[in-house]
Amino acid sequence: MANLVLNFKPFNFIARRSGPYDGSVTLTKDRIYIVPTKAGLVFSILLFTLLIGSINYEKSLGFILTFLLVGIANVCLLATWRNLAGLQLKRLNSTAVFSGEDIIFNVQLINPQFIHRYSLAISHQGTEYDVVDCAANSNQLMQFKFKSNKRGLIKAGRFNIYTEFPTGLFIAWTQIDLNMICIVYPRPDKNTISLFSHNVKNGEQDLAGQGSDNFSHLRKYQQGDNIKQISWKAVAKNDVLYTKEFNGAGLETRWIDWFDIEAKDDEHRLSIMAAYIINAEKNQQLYGLKLPDKNISPDVGSKHYHKCLTALAMY
Repeated sequence: MANLVLNFKPFNFIARRSGPYDGSVTLTKDRIYIVPTKAGLVFSILLFTLLIGSINYEKSLGFILTFLLVGIANVCLLATWRNLAGLQLKRLNSTAVFSGEDIIFNVQLINPQFIHRYSLAISHQGTEYDVVDCAANSNQLMQFKFKSNKRGLIKAGRFNIYTEFPTGLFIAWTQIDLNMICIVYPRPDKNTISLFSHNVKNGEQDLAGQGSDNFSHLRKYQQGDNIKQISWKAVAKNDVLYTKEFNGAGLETRWIDWFDIEAKDDEHRLSIMAAYIINAEKNQQLYGLKLPDKNISPDVGSKHYHKCLTALAMY
């Protein structure tokens, strides 16, 4: 219902007041709108019919019933509006995806008041995705999604929060833009064969920390370290994550070079490079990235993996 209302030009002022906001917003009274639902319109026609009949036949009981129902409707209208008023909406980070996958945007509902909120729904581009309750003085997660069809930074735009609680006669709603974005990586080319092997260097230079021949020492875990090299025995003893370091023959370093890849166009080339990065990380190979405007030094690990894919997404 809320999505249909926003299609009318007289309501364009609502879009102008919807943001974008910098990550969070409080639903004050001037950001919440309320209109009758279809059931509410039928109920209004019923009240009007009762009023006309009471006037025509001069029935006191008819007037009492009509005014009683009007009073109940007013209470319901206030209760529906109150179910949204005072809520805080906060943007949460979205996980990067590959082009063609569903982007999931996360919104945190914060209820700082001593009242429970029921049947809160979220929709985006006319599709409802989530309906939740939010207890007093608590938080609740809501999500909506849509399929990505291109790489780069994708903005969620405006979404709707609405409720018909408690009677379904009215719908209270708001339209908000929290400036939510998600990084979309290029779709990896399915026909690309990995150019990496498990060979190691036969030269004289060893790469400390990358080989797997001889154990060297333990160091504290850093974000992006290979989870396979975590020392779980040390974790059991000290409740601290440690990574095992080795001295030995280093893995062969490979460069994923923009100018070395044959492709029909730039987007196809980026897809091939994305496939190479995925294969290299899967096989724990040391790899670097060369783009026309940027070079990333060879490394391995989750942090390096996302750094390279982000560079492709933003090219």
